[in-house]
Amino acid sequence: MNPQQTTIITPRRGWFDLDFWHLWRYRDLLLLFAMRDIKVRYKQTLLGPAWLILQPLALTAALTTVISGIAGISTGGHPAPIFYLTALVLWSYFSQVVSTASQVFIANGHLFSKIYFPRLVVPVSSLLSNGVALAIQLGVALAFLLWYQLTGKVDGLSWRLAFFPLVIIQIAAFSLAVGLCLGASTAKYRDTAHMTPFFIQIWLFVTPIIFPFSAIPEQYRTLTGFLNPLAVIIDEGRWCFFGTSAVGAPQIAAALVTTSVVLFVGVVIFQRVERTAMDML
Repeated sequence: MNPQQTTIITPRRGWFDLDFWHLWRYRDLLLLFAMRDIKVRYKQTLLGPAWLILQPLALTAALTTVISGIAGISTGGHPAPIFYLTALVLWSYFSQVVSTASQVFIANGHLFSKIYFPRLVVPVSSLLSNGVALAIQLGVALAFLLWYQLTGKVDGLSWRLAFFPLVIIQIAAFSLAVGLCLGASTAKYRDTAHMTPFFIQIWLFVTPIIFPFSAIPEQYRTLTGFLNPLAVIIDEGRWCFFGTSAVGAPQIAAALVTTSVVLFVGVVIFQRVERTAMDML
């Protein structure tokens, strides 16, 4: 008779006692959480996943009419619909991941209190579930790009699109970083849950979505990369589509530094808070 195996789970004691191997060991659970999020999001809806296409298209139409048509804000010489849609696709991914990750302890407290698994699995799974929406919306943006190519308004598909996966990796890392920081804060201070939607709305208006990155004075662009990496990431995405960008190596480096620092801090704080989160909820 084989002796029974016993697994003893103890909390991590050090601030920097990080075990990323756990994520790989629980990769099946990570995929299950991602599939759950996709199913729950569109359950009992008439249009279902069609909302993935309708939402960015509706907002693109509104921005094209109001911002470009009425207000006359320049889009840097690019067709307004594809200019806005490219940014909105990336922005939607960021806002959805941050919103989901910020609620991780509140929304999953019933699971966390009953069974052990690495809590980091849940916010990471939101990268995958929202990645499905990102892929579909990017397909719509590419269809717009092809249309404008046929009409001769843009150059069309280019080798630059091969760099778009790097843009996705960067925005996924930054989205997770911000989401983990807010999620850890929400576990202790419920005010963060009320602040997050407002925080995201404000962030929308200080990010080059309705205006080009080139509208920022040149002397402040590197500082913008440090303070708001999302501004650089979105302009990188537009470069993949249009081939023109006001972002250079200093701005990209600044955005990468901030993303790396915030992600490291977010993971450390999140895994520190998860030890006592159930006692605070």
